Amino acid sequence: MAIIQNRLLELLRDDLSNQINGALINVDGTLRSYPIYKTIKNGFKVTKYIYLDDVQAQGRIQSVVLVDSEGNALAIKNMQVVKGDSGLLVAFEFSLEVKVV
Repeated sequence: MAIIQNRLLELLRDDLSNQINGALINVDGTLRSYPIYKTIKNGFKVTKYIYLDDVQAQGRIQSVVLVDSEGNALAIKNMQVVKGDSGLLVAFEFSLEVKVV
């Protein structure tokens, strides 16, 4: 049986991270494009953050969608948050686990 090496998990984590290009946020039924604010890699986890400052996207946040460079949806977080004039930070955390069968 093959044993997965840490380097393979690091490569998969980095490739996953590099595929995520931005986010589309549904605010009151309108999709708006936002950049990735911050990326944190820790072990075999990657967390992508999208930040809306105090004046961006005021209204009801219905979903946040991570997209690739072509606009394809990669991950969707449905929510019902009413955003006023304070900031909002949304996080997507991915943890890798690979099994050999």
